[in-house]
Amino acid sequence: MKPPPAADCPNGFKATPTIKKRRTFRSCRGGLTKLEACLVALCLLLLAVLLGLSIFWLIILEGYRIFTEGFPTWENHRTLLPYAVNGSDLWQNSGSQKRDRPVCTSRECALIAGMFTANLNEQIDPCEDFYEFACGSYELRHDLSPNKPMRHTIGDVTARVNKQVKSLLEAPHDPADKPWDRLAKSYYQKCLQEEVLDQNGISALVMILNELGGWPVLEGDMWQPWTHSWEQQLALLINRTGINAVVLEFAVGHDPKNSSTTVIEIDQPKWGIGTRWPYLSGADDPMIKNYTQLMIEIAIGIGADPAIAARDMREAVELEVKLVNFSADEQMRRDADRVYNPFQLYQLAEIFPYVDLEEYVRTIFRDSVDITLNDTVIVREVEYIRGIQHVMQSSSKRTIANYLLWRSVQGFSPFLPPWLREPFYKFRANQTGIFTNTPPERWEDCVTLSVMMLDMPVGKLFVQHFFDKEKAMTKMDELTLYLKETFIEELHNIDWMDDKTKQRAVDKANFIEYKSGYPPWLFNDTWMQDNWGLTPTNRTEPLLHLTIRLKLSRVRDELVRFKQTVDRSVWYQGPAQVDAYYAPNLNQMIFPAGIMQFPFLTIGVPNYVTFGMAGAVVGHEVSHAFDDQGGRYDEFGNLEDWWARETAVKFYEKTECFVKQYESISVPEAGIRLNGRMSLGENIADNGGVKTAYMVLNTQIWRCFCQTTVYFLRLGFLLLDYYPMRMEQQCDDKKCPKVFLIIWQQYADLCYRRTTNGWKVVVALSQHYRGCKTSPAISFSSWPTLM
Repeated sequence: MKPPPAADCPNGFKATPTIKKRRTFRSCRGGLTKLEACLVALCLLLLAVLLGLSIFWLIILEGYRIFTEGFPTWENHRTLLPYAVNGSDLWQNSGSQKRDRPVCTSRECALIAGMFTANLNEQIDPCEDFYEFACGSYELRHDLSPNKPMRHTIGDVTARVNKQVKSLLEAPHDPADKPWDRLAKSYYQKCLQEEVLDQNGISALVMILNELGGWPVLEGDMWQPWTHSWEQQLALLINRTGINAVVLEFAVGHDPKNSSTTVIEIDQPKWGIGTRWPYLSGADDPMIKNYTQLMIEIAIGIGADPAIAARDMREAVELEVKLVNFSADEQMRRDADRVYNPFQLYQLAEIFPYVDLEEYVRTIFRDSVDITLNDTVIVREVEYIRGIQHVMQSSSKRTIANYLLWRSVQGFSPFLPPWLREPFYKFRANQTGIFTNTPPERWEDCVTLSVMMLDMPVGKLFVQHFFDKEKAMTKMDELTLYLKETFIEELHNIDWMDDKTKQRAVDKANFIEYKSGYPPWLFNDTWMQDNWGLTPTNRTEPLLHLTIRLKLSRVRDELVRFKQTVDRSVWYQGPAQVDAYYAPNLNQMIFPAGIMQFPFLTIGVPNYVTFGMAGAVVGHEVSHAFDDQGGRYDEFGNLEDWWARETAVKFYEKTECFVKQYESISVPEAGIRLNGRMSLGENIADNGGVKTAYMVLNTQIWRCFCQTTVYFLRLGFLLLDYYPMRMEQQCDDKKCPKVFLIIWQQYADLCYRRTTNGWKVVVALSQHYRGCKTSPAISFSSWPTLM
């Protein structure tokens, strides 16, 4: 049977038989299937959306300016910068005002704009050297204090905070002042009285030395050795003066593997010069000779016979050199597992038969906590204590006493008469080869001492008068929330981490506790009275004796924490400090009020400005939670191997990239390279902080040229540094190699790599700047971060 004849389609096409139904449908619609028809409709819809967005950009966002005013290039950045700060911003703080087009007209925006323009080097092409472009005029517009070897943004803010604290502590006593307010003011004003230090500085010190059995170098042949052991004498030094970290360092800390409990820690000490390496060359090293000369001069100044001083101090130095030779270097000490050596107290006598650590511990806790033989003691440097056994056993009590009390005198140097502090400045000049520096003004030393000794009372005054509590805390909470969310998102995107380890990393990031500004109990009178309600000082109490009272109060606070559950609400840093830190053993981040102000955290400016400084600082600290040291601790702050083996291997392979990158920096004049392994944690945090803050910027706002530009200009200001260390200005030819060596070891790791080398990395982001003629091949996707 034949099929019925096909009817003609209206458009002239012939219909196919029923068996070819699909083709019939296609033919009647101009040759389109259902799928093709849908795709055409979708394309038309997308075209309409695109047209709408184009109109929105041209009219609402004023994109037509690109065609009427020309594209903003680096060549016309003089007009671009005001536009960048005052230009369109779809996401501004409440302090910013909006007119026909969004414009920030707050006082803070004006300050930021002025800061940018003041530091720009307009002769530099930012596509070639962005750091020099952003910061090149800093040196020209900022004087360097005669007593400062360097200047940088953090130092500038610290100087301003110190002046603010100075104004508070110099204010007359007010009837409304609390006892701790009066104590802070009295301490500072007592510190300023140098004429009183001239009169009683030495006698006050000698009184303390006599309570410790006398300083043999002063008493000569009349000195009588103590009848007890050197271990007990070392403990008495802590109990009577608060001086620690001499021969041994003692602490009550958190158990690294159980952060909710406390343990006793015994460690190798700090050294008189501050760094370990000069001692390794022996007593004839030039730095050790300078140190010996300082000891002799101070002993003679206090009243020692010159011949006895020369003999006794040389013997004390030789003892310290022997001790140092058994110590571990800082690179070895970065391994948290290596320094975790828990013992019960009774076991220490078996391991160290010639060092009576039990007596040492019991004497320290004698008036505070009952100690049992089963209490846990973590010995951080087993080989050090094992090595010094025979050194201490073979040294005379006179030599040990001279060394212990020299270190005490050294620690109390700020309380000596002005003329007796001069040898310390001379020593510092000899060590660095920089002889143009002058001693700091006395008020600077006194502010530093006040902030250190009375951190919470001084911090309370600072917060009360110079900290915008409500706005700054709200802004910081908002900032940390954005950074936390973005950081966690970046963790999810990591392709080299296995799922189980990734989830633990996300858990840790979620558990991070952020402490901002100041402790909530700072204005609680009951708490302040319990912790700072000391007996008031009087006019006759020497500054040194008041300082020791304050130190011993802090020592008692530390001792009574032993055997108690760790209080995670404790702040270990005062509010009036320009600093921020991450505590891996608590998984906490602390941002004191001192750093939460202009220019780091500025209220009333667009958030892309804030991300360039405060955001990078917060991101830096977040990154520490996952660097080569912080990454060893879990979400509760416990030392735990929570990484899958293969993932851990990949992590350490990636960290080698940082090591090699930073070790490529060298100082030819000194013949040394930057230690990329020692600085590894900071390098990871620096790079990760910048990247995380930038990712927040990208995810939170509509990107435009001005926003990315200002972000990196702001970041540049964070990294501003001024080093006038030039051979022809600061030193002669013989001194220069040593100068560069010291400067590099002390400063370059911290600062130079954050500028020169750091911006070699950051400049790779210049592809995000429209106007650069060429874009480097490197971008965020290949930036050497761990994310």
